[in-house]
Amino acid sequence: MKGMNFEMRVRGNLIIFSTDNEERKDVRKLKEKKLQILLSDNNTFPYFDINDKEYIKDLATKKMENLFGTTQFYIEQLYTWGDPQYYTDEEEIVITYLGIINKHNIKSMPENMNFYNINIENINSKVQKITLNSENKKIEYNIETIAKRKRESIEYINKIIGKTEITELTAIIIHTGIKRLRNRIENTNIAFCFLSKEFAISELQQIYEVILGKKLVAANFRKKIEPMIKKTDKVVKESAYRPSIQYTFNEEFLTNWV
Repeated sequence: MKGMNFEMRVRGNLIIFSTDNEERKDVRKLKEKKLQILLSDNNTFPYFDINDKEYIKDLATKKMENLFGTTQFYIEQLYTWGDPQYYTDEEEIVITYLGIINKHNIKSMPENMNFYNINIENINSKVQKITLNSENKKIEYNIETIAKRKRESIEYINKIIGKTEITELTAIIIHTGIKRLRNRIENTNIAFCFLSKEFAISELQQIYEVILGKKLVAANFRKKIEPMIKKTDKVVKESAYRPSIQYTFNEEFLTNWV
């Protein structure tokens, strides 16, 4: 790359999140949401090459467009990985971008990739069990977070416990991506990227719940997000007995928030 006196193999990859619906357990309620992540058949993320002529975010965006045949998605840089223990013949530096896509916007899907449901179980204060399920595959692993003092601060290091089908760096990227989602959903309007333009409040609440990994009190949630939404004149009957008023994102919230 320009300005370097030595060459390093640099590539980009994408950790892409979406949601889907569980099978309905109660006809009186909306279908439950499940958080998903995109992986290839060999348990890796979509990769893209980096050059010295284009912005890296533009290259990541093009990759998303090529994957799904649409420009309707969200993307931001997640992290740059440069730990020598994870160097491979293909790359040494990996720049990861986080993407979010609503499945209704997907026009095409790559044949060698699938969305996996994500389930996170806290084993103890340091260890989590992660289960990734697709239609015909299941991946399980435990990941430990270790706190180490580095100079005047604390550094948190993530390690896989035992053997699994994915690389440790892939597991770390998933862990970091979920942490970013949890942070951003509390402080921005990123949750709306998982939804269609019009939605029920209960759908929005489910997005918060599957990302945060906990149930929320409906009254408190409604109060929190009230400035962020606007009521439409549409009502949709998704379940047997409870028609849902449809809402849309309040664009004025961005102006007020910024």
